[in-house]
Amino acid sequence: MARILVADDDAFILQFIDKVLRSQDHETILTSNGEQALDMFQQSTPDLVLLDVMMPKLDGFQVCQQIRSRDPLVPILMLTARMQVENKVKGLDSGADDYITKPFDRLELIARIQAALRRQEALHGKNSAPVAEGISVSDLSLHFKSWQADYRKTPIKLSRTEFKLLRIFCEYADQVLDRDFLLNTVWNYKNTGTTRTVDNFIMRLRKKLQTVVEEHGEISPFLETLYGVGYRLNCSDEPPIHTFK
Repeated sequence: MARILVADDDAFILQFIDKVLRSQDHETILTSNGEQALDMFQQSTPDLVLLDVMMPKLDGFQVCQQIRSRDPLVPILMLTARMQVENKVKGLDSGADDYITKPFDRLELIARIQAALRRQEALHGKNSAPVAEGISVSDLSLHFKSWQADYRKTPIKLSRTEFKLLRIFCEYADQVLDRDFLLNTVWNYKNTGTTRTVDNFIMRLRKKLQTVVEEHGEISPFLETLYGVGYRLNCSDEPPIHTFK
């Protein structure tokens, strides 16, 4: 069972989500405005946050940014309208881990939330075996404990999900990874459907990585799209990867 904060100014949707989550034995904290959502987050420390974009007082983007500044790890899912692509991108820019497009059905809602909670559980899971504290690929370094990334000591500001995605690419440097593998590995989605989650995150991550690499006058590593096949962190002309303690 998880404690889930839900903020949406549509009473019908709020009631629907509440009913679905309670059917899965989750505890719900409900609000219809962004300002109250922030207060409730402070008071209740939820395991997951579900935010509508359009809300009075503070919109979902503002709430997401403020929550993320206080807690870099709590899963945040945004509710967006089907045709509002810019809202999906803006939500990810605000620090959201994923989005759910309206209208959505009960099974999709359950699947997205379960996937987010599994990811969170994996982050806090205990493992007696020693693990690496970071990984380096072609002057690109990721530090697992601090969730920080840098290229030649220049920081790269990444969201939690962007960091996880880049980590997978580093661990499989120069290998082609297909969309289903990334959805399953990074987002824990068992049934991928038609979600464009990977495409949106790849676009954002590529831009951030390219910006810092070009600042150093380099052209690699870079995220390459192989249409109809998958994606690859291309750094084949650079030194091999190594983990560090």
